[in-house]
Amino acid sequence: MEDSIKLSLLIPTVPLGMSLFIFILLRAFNRTINRLTKPISYLSLFSIIISISISSILLVNGVEGNISLSNYFSIFESNNLAIHLDTMIEKILILVGFLSFLLITYSVNKLPRNKGFVFYIVTIGFLTSALLSVILLVKIPYI
Repeated sequence: MEDSIKLSLLIPTVPLGMSLFIFILLRAFNRTINRLTKPISYLSLFSIIISISISSILLVNGVEGNISLSNYFSIFESNNLAIHLDTMIEKILILVGFLSFLLITYSVNKLPRNKGFVFYIVTIGFLTSALLSVILLVKIPYI
């Protein structure tokens, strides 16, 4: 069970890692990356699909519990941050991931892919990762 909870660390990390990778490519190869809007969008979609899949696997397997971040990251030793995982949080993670998936899909199909489009996709990836992190770190009180 503890190993399954460790898998939840990947939920916000995968979109963050992909967004950082795309951002570094954008800064290094600006003109080329701005021309590759569809492949970049599909890479971002793929990272969000991985996060949704991990959340779905945790939900189906009924994984619940808490995991302290200070055990894995030394920068969090002074803080008392912990990931809280239960069915409600897993459903919210799936919903947020699905909404960002729909936003990127709509953007690829309907918005003009001009110069700032790749930066827009990277921003959506960063915001999705941040939102997933906040959802995992906040313990939701039930009524």
